[in-house]
Amino acid sequence: MPEMPQYTPEVFEVLKQCATDGDSIAYGELATRVGGSGPSSVFSALDYIRDDTCLPRDLPWLWVLAVSRGTSKPGAGAWTNTGITKPRDELHWSAILRAVYAYDWTDVELEDE
Repeated sequence: MPEMPQYTPEVFEVLKQCATDGDSIAYGELATRVGGSGPSSVFSALDYIRDDTCLPRDLPWLWVLAVSRGTSKPGAGAWTNTGITKPRDELHWSAILRAVYAYDWTDVELEDE
């Protein structure tokens, strides 16, 4: 497994709370919450959560709760390694979100124990 990027555990916990609350968070706000220095400071952590936690363990796509303030959706980079370039339509996007919100994230950790 690759080295875990800075802020990854903190980003993961914030995203789990967003999922529990049925909410999303703008990249800039997420960076501020975890002590980062601007929106791009959390991108590596989001990639790690996607590529090394959610996708290999077939978990719902938690990382998509981090969004662009202007669109309220994740940027193009969020779809890397997912098999899609972006949700096909609002119905598809809603299904992705429903799966994340419905999942019980309580005992999910970054690393398989």
